[in-house]
Amino acid sequence: MFARAERSDVALSAVEMGSPDEKEAGASRRSARSPQLVAVVLALACTAACQSTTVPGLNVRAGPSTSSKIVARMSSAGTAVAIDCYTRGQSIYGQTIWYRITQPHKGYVTAYYVRSDSGDAGTKVAC
Repeated sequence: MFARAERSDVALSAVEMGSPDEKEAGASRRSARSPQLVAVVLALACTAACQSTTVPGLNVRAGPSTSSKIVARMSSAGTAVAIDCYTRGQSIYGQTIWYRITQPHKGYVTAYYVRSDSGDAGTKVAC
């Protein structure tokens, strides 16, 4: 039903599973996947109060302001986050609430870019 695409510019050895380069890089790739694994586990554990990011590349900061140091960056939209508490901070498009998160990274993200699947953000506690 589907025709296999042939690309002459990609060597077959580059896409084969179990190549020597892949085996040597296995440990570093596993450690690079750790935040993604945590996000998947959080997503599976989410029940009525699940929160996730709405944009890729969301900065996690040391404090509730864009002038605070970036401590991590979310890899993709839809990344599940564990919210510890909320606080007021710098306004982002009129939104002054920032969440202190504990997973997949520790720090602050603006509520403007976090979606609550339950639609109830009032159950969180102030920092």
